[in-house]
Amino acid sequence: MRRANAPFLVAVLAALQLGAAGNSAEAQPAATYAALKDLPDFAGSWTPLGPPFVLAPARPGAAPVAPPSPCELPAEYKSEVAVRCRQALDPRTGAVVREYCARQYFTGRPPARAGGAFEMLFTPGRVTMAVESGLVRRIYLRDQPPENALDVSRSGTSIGRWEGKTLVVETSALDPSAPLVPGSALGPGAHVVEHIALIDKDTLEIEAALTATAVLARPLTTRMQYRRAPDRVFTDFDTCVDDDRSLDRATGLDRFDKTPPADLPPPPTQ
Repeated sequence: MRRANAPFLVAVLAALQLGAAGNSAEAQPAATYAALKDLPDFAGSWTPLGPPFVLAPARPGAAPVAPPSPCELPAEYKSEVAVRCRQALDPRTGAVVREYCARQYFTGRPPARAGGAFEMLFTPGRVTMAVESGLVRRIYLRDQPPENALDVSRSGTSIGRWEGKTLVVETSALDPSAPLVPGSALGPGAHVVEHIALIDKDTLEIEAALTATAVLARPLTTRMQYRRAPDRVFTDFDTCVDDDRSLDRATGLDRFDKTPPADLPPPPTQ
């Protein structure tokens, strides 16, 4: 039996170790604080380019436009989802039944509207996205989820990579019970692929493609743009009013009469 060539084995082992190091978290871009300066400048605060941060121009005299029904869904949704949605609406008002202590979930849709402002923080090997509504996402710059990652969570498990100046994020392990539309949850096995990039130095775009076979016939792609807000002071945006005694949860109405007394004098003129 011939003995293996020792120098050859050493060379093979060295090559394997080099390949393993190239696929490790430490070998990914921005693995040190010094390397962060070479990345696109996503860091800081961002607000959605939409209401309530950006409002449509006023149209004096125009008739008010009714908001669309929450059950007018994109074509990517399965037909039975719209049926369940209509059944889940409040029969008295035709509106979504109000949640008085709603949990925050990542369901593959970029942050929007009130509570949709967010801040991005770069650290070696990770990008953290803190949404004002209370959800915090940690995007690990590596090829595989970190060891001991949760099987499911409200924010899922996100791993990212840089493709040029675009951050590509793949998120799995999403909570299947996360509400997506009235009457339907996200379902098992859902995952999201996001592309995050600067349009210009003060405009960020997030494109998110959601695959959720329990409710979607094909992937649903959503795009949202954001404006840099360096002076924004984040608020404590709370969607839970369990302890608010002024609200009657049975009716959704205020308990207290806020009608001003008839003898209240008018405010002083300036």
